[in-house]
Amino acid sequence: MKNLGKMILFFLISLPLWAEVRVSVDKEQITRGERITLTLHISGAGEIEVPPLNELCGYSIEGRMQSRKEVFSNGKRVQEHSVMYEFMPEQSCVIEPFPVIVNGKEEMTNPINITVSKMAISKNDPFIVKLATDKQSVYVGEPFEVKVDFKVRRNIEALAESISLPENKNIWVKSEEKGKPFVQDEYAIRKNQYAMAAQQSGKLSLGPLRWDVKVRSQSKDYWGTWLATTKTRTVFSNELDIEVKALPEAITLVGEMDIDISVNQREVNAGEAVNVTLKVEGKANIEDIEAFDIHIDGAQVFKEDPTASHYLQEGKYFGSFVQKLALVAENDFIIPSFELKYMDVKTDTVKTIKTEPISIKVLNPSSSMKEELKIARAEERVDTVQDDEQSSLTYIEGILLFVSGMVLGVVFSMIPWKTLLKKEKKKSVSVKESKDVLQLLMSHMGNDGDVEEMVKKLSENIYEGASHPVDKKKLQEMVKRVQE
Repeated sequence: MKNLGKMILFFLISLPLWAEVRVSVDKEQITRGERITLTLHISGAGEIEVPPLNELCGYSIEGRMQSRKEVFSNGKRVQEHSVMYEFMPEQSCVIEPFPVIVNGKEEMTNPINITVSKMAISKNDPFIVKLATDKQSVYVGEPFEVKVDFKVRRNIEALAESISLPENKNIWVKSEEKGKPFVQDEYAIRKNQYAMAAQQSGKLSLGPLRWDVKVRSQSKDYWGTWLATTKTRTVFSNELDIEVKALPEAITLVGEMDIDISVNQREVNAGEAVNVTLKVEGKANIEDIEAFDIHIDGAQVFKEDPTASHYLQEGKYFGSFVQKLALVAENDFIIPSFELKYMDVKTDTVKTIKTEPISIKVLNPSSSMKEELKIARAEERVDTVQDDEQSSLTYIEGILLFVSGMVLGVVFSMIPWKTLLKKEKKKSVSVKESKDVLQLLMSHMGNDGDVEEMVKKLSENIYEGASHPVDKKKLQEMVKRVQE
């Protein structure tokens, strides 16, 4: 009896600290697009800490509400705390247990299984979104088009919308083209098109696409008065299954493409630049093309960074790759062939495309060959005989010549040749002679970024008709520096 009294006393003391934690959902089975409300019930006395949840079942919480009230139970004041979380799972999942702190003690909730069924698309639904593609099999990296139809019944006014493309780390969205709305039958329709590419081989499931539409709605207040409000309707599209095939080893490009090369002139003066433009176009993963490299004996090569662009045209994906080069030489040279290997989707074989070599004629080349030594054969040597009187010098004439040489030597040694030669060298190139200046700077580029930038500006101004502003003072100082 004594022990029983102690137990009752302990129960009465701990009763005010007692608490109950329960968790429930309004539905455990839903169709994709429906939302679930999870309610956390906490009843008891004492301090309560509600967890700061940001997601449930792996999906973001879209809304939350809470309420708190006090009630009397068995003569005791008890708090009832409720927190409601709204979220929308797109796949079946499990709401994992999470902790709730009551009076410093951690209480764990129970797990809840959620089943999500695919949305069945009906012809009479007020909102319809549908995915479609003309390809069921593609290569890794191969661009393909996906068409999306959005339909809203004509009697429904859509205030705003949000489109969430299928989230898949193995799919890249390259381009988007939004169509203009039109009316057909009972629906307002808009058709969007997307260019995508798969990055991993295997069976790929594309979708669903999520479409949130905010529309006008009405609800009654406490007194029964109708109030104008807004409501968000969430619609999901169908899914697409696509087979993604691996590319052959060492092949990274796939699709359909052509290559072309052009030059601004085929005959130039020595030291002038030949501007070369390489272009690759087609329905392929153009952005994966690496910059072309070129080496020509006896020629200087100046390369620009290539540019790549892609776009949708009449619902079809196109890409363009452009790289520009400038070549400067003193003698004739040949621009070699450039080539690309790719998987041709029409023939399903590896194909090689290449440009034709281009010959460049260089006019007025500078002579870099030394004059050949002329060696006469013994039998071709001609001996000349002169009179002793004409070939010999008198003693007096020899003395005079010797003295004159001594005087001239002294005079020449007193002239500041180094200063004169240095001044003459500085005046060898004028800033106004643009082509000469360009050639001089090209030969002193090295690792000087300022010189390289000035060469690029001058080359484009002279040979491409560009109008880059050139700081004359800076150019003059640069010429003076490289001539020293």
